[in-house]
Amino acid sequence: MPYAKLVVERENGYLVATINNPPVNALSQAVLKELSLLLDECLNDEGVRAIVLTGSGEKLFSAGADINEFKDVREGKEPEISGQELFSKIENYPKPVIAALQGSSYGGGTELALACHLRILSASAQMALPEVRLGIIPGWGGTQRLPRLIGKTRALLAMLTGDPIGAQDALAWGLVNKVVPAGDVLAEAKALAARLAKGAPLAIREILRAVNQGLNTTIEEGLKIERAGSAVVFASEDAKEGSLAFFEKRPPNFKGR
Repeated sequence: MPYAKLVVERENGYLVATINNPPVNALSQAVLKELSLLLDECLNDEGVRAIVLTGSGEKLFSAGADINEFKDVREGKEPEISGQELFSKIENYPKPVIAALQGSSYGGGTELALACHLRILSASAQMALPEVRLGIIPGWGGTQRLPRLIGKTRALLAMLTGDPIGAQDALAWGLVNKVVPAGDVLAEAKALAARLAKGAPLAIREILRAVNQGLNTTIEEGLKIERAGSAVVFASEDAKEGSLAFFEKRPPNFKGR
């Protein structure tokens, strides 16, 4: 479908979606709705094995929720698209979603990045959850995902002060996978997506499921989830292809079956 707030480009095996909502790429209801629709459209599309999510412009990935819509929230109006539910949808998506942070992210923009499976950050960018400075709290998963990624102590300091996390700290703390020069962020994310697109879709899906579900339960229950996923992939055609390719010393051709 045509998008008004996203620029969507299909590459070989993956897709690049750019949030295009100037001047700050605010995550308005319109943007959230289009992101949700995009995920739905790509779910059963065998030609899309990974998604790169980025923002237009060089300075901002996204400055977060559209402050012009705060009035509706204060008046008790239910949003059409819940940011919290959408970001959980991204986190639990069966295909890798990579955040290409070509610029800084704030508030909901950071929460969106936290929900993605992998993150590439510009060396000149920063990430922040500054909601406390507006008298509110991160409400799209930030209070839960940030501590799980960088630890309770660091996350509390970042959220209680609203101070930004610089690129080098973000990398050292495990908040992002890689820090690269500003102009290289999208290329780095696309290279990663292309690599993942050549992987075994069923195995990738089950790894994502096992990690996401396992982190929210005991290790004993997590091992059961892992065992169930293992049974699924071992019975697949991809598992046979992977073994055959290994012995024939050639790249595997995974079909997702």
